Amino acid sequence: MIRSQYTVTPRRDGATYAPPPAEPLLERMTAKIVELGMNGTAVTADALFENSDFTRDEIRTHAAEAADLARARAVRQLA
Repeated sequence: MIRSQYTVTPRRDGATYAPPPAEPLLERMTAKIVELGMNGTAVTADALFENSDFTRDEIRTHAAEAADLARARAVRQLA
């Protein structure tokens, strides 16, 4: 997935532009679970920890809900 990188850019009057707010943790985790699943990787807590920047506490707290959202988003149509 292509994501834009934002940097803080100074303006002429000395103020700076603030970057847009980051995606919520649950959305990022859901996207990562879908990505790993679509690549054929068995998505476990260890696989998610090794292939992302989530801490084990974040995974323990949010993985169940993120997995439910990922299942709903990763429906494949075969026909």
